Amino acid sequence: MKKLWQKFSKTISDNFFAEEFRLLACIPFLFALGIAAYFALPQEPSVWVSVGILELWLLLFYLCRYKNLHYFFIGGLIIICGFLNIQAHTIYQEKYIEKIQARELTYLRGKIKDISLSGKGKFRLMLSDAADYDNQLKGNFRITLNSENPEIAIGKCVEMAATLFPNRQLPILNGFKLDRKYFYEDLSAIGYANSETFIIDCPQKESNGFISSINMIRQQIIAYIGKILPSNQAGIADALLVGEKTHISPQITDNYRNSGLAHFLSVSGLHLGAIAALVFFLIRLLISLFPTLALRTDSKKIAAVIAIIFSGLYLLMSGMAIPAQRAFIMTTVVLVGIIFNRQAISMRMVNFAALVILIIEPQTLVSVSFQMSFAAVYALVAFYETYAVELSRFAPKHNFVLKILWYLANLVLADFIASLATLPFALYHFHRVAVYTSLGNLLAGPLIGLWIMPAVLICLMTLPLHLAFYPLKVLGTGIEIINNITDYVSHLPYSVWCDSIPFIGMILIVCGAYWLCIWQQPWRSWGILLVIIGALSIFLPRPMPDMVFSDNLTDIAIRDNRNNLVWLPYKRNAWLQNIWKENLNLTEMSEKQKKQFKQSLKGDEKQKIDDIDLICDNKTCVYKSKIEFTPNKLLKIEGIDADTSNGGYIYLNDKVKIKPFNTGKNCRPWQNCYKN
Repeated sequence: MKKLWQKFSKTISDNFFAEEFRLLACIPFLFALGIAAYFALPQEPSVWVSVGILELWLLLFYLCRYKNLHYFFIGGLIIICGFLNIQAHTIYQEKYIEKIQARELTYLRGKIKDISLSGKGKFRLMLSDAADYDNQLKGNFRITLNSENPEIAIGKCVEMAATLFPNRQLPILNGFKLDRKYFYEDLSAIGYANSETFIIDCPQKESNGFISSINMIRQQIIAYIGKILPSNQAGIADALLVGEKTHISPQITDNYRNSGLAHFLSVSGLHLGAIAALVFFLIRLLISLFPTLALRTDSKKIAAVIAIIFSGLYLLMSGMAIPAQRAFIMTTVVLVGIIFNRQAISMRMVNFAALVILIIEPQTLVSVSFQMSFAAVYALVAFYETYAVELSRFAPKHNFVLKILWYLANLVLADFIASLATLPFALYHFHRVAVYTSLGNLLAGPLIGLWIMPAVLICLMTLPLHLAFYPLKVLGTGIEIINNITDYVSHLPYSVWCDSIPFIGMILIVCGAYWLCIWQQPWRSWGILLVIIGALSIFLPRPMPDMVFSDNLTDIAIRDNRNNLVWLPYKRNAWLQNIWKENLNLTEMSEKQKKQFKQSLKGDEKQKIDDIDLICDNKTCVYKSKIEFTPNKLLKIEGIDADTSNGGYIYLNDKVKIKPFNTGKNCRPWQNCYKN
């Protein structure tokens, strides 16, 4: 046993010291680990405790400075720094958010910061500098209008009677923390207008002038595009040019998602990288047309500087989403590498981009866009670091047809690697995977690279000059072809695979894959074991609720005798319905069951519902002889009244268990811990 331990220790030591030049790759991972630890806590940690831990760790570091434990203490210090960074960011953020404790009606006024559309096509205003009568409110408020007002525009001030709702987490267990997302986006509350929207004079105070100006320009571009292109093309053009996706119809969005091309709708590395490359080569071409200038200047460096500037402008116009920020940082590093004659694309560049984003906006660690975009980039860089030389040996040198085939083969390979890297996150967050992703990208990829992105660049250059009519027409034609491709691929048999992966499985895969990506010595293969164990977790049995109910029993679903979770046919919340369908695979009752259920509510006699252990009359329903409930009124579990104010899951085993969505205890800054 001792010899085995010595051999194991020697293997670790040899690999570790052989990888010293790669240790910097551990910094963003350890920093992210500290951020993840903060979000994993059940309650908000004390600032003094956090500072005390930091001081204690530094003291231990000092006392053990001669014990050869430098790497251990430095790694722990990076984790603590990540924890303190997100904690400080949260404390700062909390001061600029208004706490709306419950649903309330108010007379709201504010300055329009942005305008978008809801899923039903109604206008939504993002209001800053808001006030309730004379009471100044902190943060932003998103209000959905019931009627249109042609005078509404970004930068104008409005007032209205509005109903506000506090930010709340999604009504599912261990699901997406919508309230946390809104908290870090400075969104204090959402609501809808109860009256007409009136334009008023703005106060003298100016706030967010630069952002408001950018948003105003974006809205002008959207309006201009809408006049030239039909709606099915204009929505995609809005997403590509200014990062606005609310004008895309739900059907087209589903087609892109189910064909594996949803990433095309979000401005990210694909778009910024393509724009930067096109600008870079265009500038070099223009310089080469003037021999005197070409001989006296370094065209590569001039082109790189202009490409950085143009990429920055595109980032601003696109709304500065997280994938776009990540892509801009990485693109800038690449171009700066060209300026200083250094290797640009490397694992060090990816780590630098990740660390910069996590320092500036640490909350992005728990966003889907950050996780999926960096997973794809890490996997691609690690793969080509290892196999680029071997692959280059097969590249054709002269035959033009073979070069095209080689380009398509590389496109499929890169897409397969990126899809494989993002698969765990798709399963965990969305519970679904597009099966024909490679086919969709193979058909659309060449069109995107050779038609769409050059057209986007020309549109961006001609829009300020009001000469974008024909470039937009060209872009719209390409978008129409892409729409047809996504429609075809998404309607192929078995185009979507629905399943989910446990949280522990996803963590094991992430840790194993990261280990596999950052190291180059033989011990990197240890990561494969973690990936395999994490992947096998998908087959672990997971308890499914027998009953799901929303707050105050307004919506209810129960499990039938065929193990399907079905809706009870009451009046439903459409938003809640979509969330439960996506996360719990809810189905509808049969027409016969619906008829029986509705008849039972009208009579005094108990009536059993087919294929469901449910008996109802006009007063109450009894499910599996253990749960008695009445919609909007009461819930009794084995004769004992249950709290329904927060909604939750009910599990019926030997002992009935109820898990509310929000207990109201151990409240975090982004949570609404008050009962409505």
